[in-house]
Amino acid sequence: MIEVVNKNPLDKEKILSKLSNEFRSKVVLEVFDTISSTNDYLLRKEKNKNKDIKICIAEEQTKGRGRRGKSWISPKFKNIYFSLNSFLKKEDLSGLSIAVALSVSKVLTKINVMSLIKWPNDLLVGNKKICGILIETAKVGELTKVVIGIGINVNMEYSELIDQEWTSIKLEKKQSVDRNSIITEMINQLCITLNKFEQEEFDYFLKRFTSLDLLRDKEFTLKDKPNETFIGKGIDNKGLLIAQNLKDQRIVKFSSGEVSLKLKK
Repeated sequence: MIEVVNKNPLDKEKILSKLSNEFRSKVVLEVFDTISSTNDYLLRKEKNKNKDIKICIAEEQTKGRGRRGKSWISPKFKNIYFSLNSFLKKEDLSGLSIAVALSVSKVLTKINVMSLIKWPNDLLVGNKKICGILIETAKVGELTKVVIGIGINVNMEYSELIDQEWTSIKLEKKQSVDRNSIITEMINQLCITLNKFEQEEFDYFLKRFTSLDLLRDKEFTLKDKPNETFIGKGIDNKGLLIAQNLKDQRIVKFSSGEVSLKLKK
């Protein structure tokens, strides 16, 4: 059960004490008051290919980043700014953002915040963004170094700096919640997901994604082609977005690195 609180600093011991026994010995957690970017920190720091899962969280980011270089607004003490570093044997990581989004969606569902996934890496509640995911990779020998960045709006109620519709857990639940409990559950779910991603075919995640697919049968445009309208048709077994161009009826596929899209109202 997620504890309800008014003020709760990030608490390393509290987070680790409630981790699953299976993962507690594998997780190395660092907590910062202020950091430029949790993703940048792990990208710079971790080069040792051991089995530990390195996690960095912070009360505040001064240079938080989202996809395509967009800044991630990171007010102090309000939200979750979280990055995880692991080394994976699997070479094809094209569906990893979907797998991670499913993990976060499951965590939110456990506290009765029902979200949908906007391909490839955003979670929305009532068409308002509540979470963003940024995955960055680098080849290290035969392994792939993966840094998974997750930002969740938790107790934030107001911001003039965000340029899109957004919400937070507090706004949805009408009460503050304990970030530490959410982080513990995130770590547990992500460890399970990374193990499954290494062992299973992407179909395992595809089946779970279908019911949470925000873009399915929805019209959207591409930010670099605003005059063309597409309709979502799901994703394929590599995690690529399938869509139909409404101008010429062609079926096309997009990879997450190629496009930035916007739902039509």
